[in-house]
Amino acid sequence: MFDINRFSEIEAKPSCFRLLEKIPFSAEDRFPIKLHDSAGDEVALALIDFETTGFTAGADEVIEIGLVQVAYSPSVGNITEIIEITSQLECPKQTISELITGVTGITNEMVAGKRIDDAHVARIVNNSNVLIAHNAQFDRAFFDIRFPEMANKVWACSVKDIDWRTHGFESAKLEYLLLKNGYFYDGHRAATDCLAMVQLFESVPNALPELLANAQKSSFKIIAKGVAYDDREVVKKRGYRWDAANRYWWTIVSDDDYAEETAFLNELCGSASSKNIIEAISPTARYKTSI
Repeated sequence: MFDINRFSEIEAKPSCFRLLEKIPFSAEDRFPIKLHDSAGDEVALALIDFETTGFTAGADEVIEIGLVQVAYSPSVGNITEIIEITSQLECPKQTISELITGVTGITNEMVAGKRIDDAHVARIVNNSNVLIAHNAQFDRAFFDIRFPEMANKVWACSVKDIDWRTHGFESAKLEYLLLKNGYFYDGHRAATDCLAMVQLFESVPNALPELLANAQKSSFKIIAKGVAYDDREVVKKRGYRWDAANRYWWTIVSDDDYAEETAFLNELCGSASSKNIIEAISPTARYKTSI
């Protein structure tokens, strides 16, 4: 809590202190909320977040969904309105562990008998141009299993589709990004995390246009079967992942990085480069766990 008895110290040395403000939105607010004047060209976007029983889609289950639908103006480049917010719990087949309860605050008693309203989620998702998550690969994996009939949506990631370093930030962690912009929030509840993303896009105006532009770019999955065993640490440090079942290294690159990455791989693999496979990724397949 803020120590109000230190006001005199703050006034004497303001440069030694930083004031943090709680994000100005909550799941209990009445919506819609107007943020800026309408430009007339708005499109709907959906910010999405899940709380789950663990970290492995397929083995673990969804226990909460948070959805915040916003109106975004391409001409102005910002969100003009928060249209609506959804926060729903769901009872999993497995027991929620004490660890997950400690992180999320969600107990087995809270989810007992609860079920996400699929029709409500479908209405928001199907009326939104893009689904945005802060770590889309995680959230999409759970979404595609829980809502397979909507598994063809376009996704964007506010971690990977924004170059936060060029904006002056050393980390893409949501809490860190907001703290650096003077805000805090009560994290690890799905809807609140979505509202935190809204405030982040308000605080860093160029971030959301960058994300949406990158979401439309071509991307490629590189299956690096030509990488020798002795070079495994080289590609690992470069961000490649190991597919243990199929025994190859792989990565996903944007169209902007494609030429540089293939040149690197051709030099590394030499004559074995012919073994490498490159697959184009459609906009609706971005951040799928299997492509």
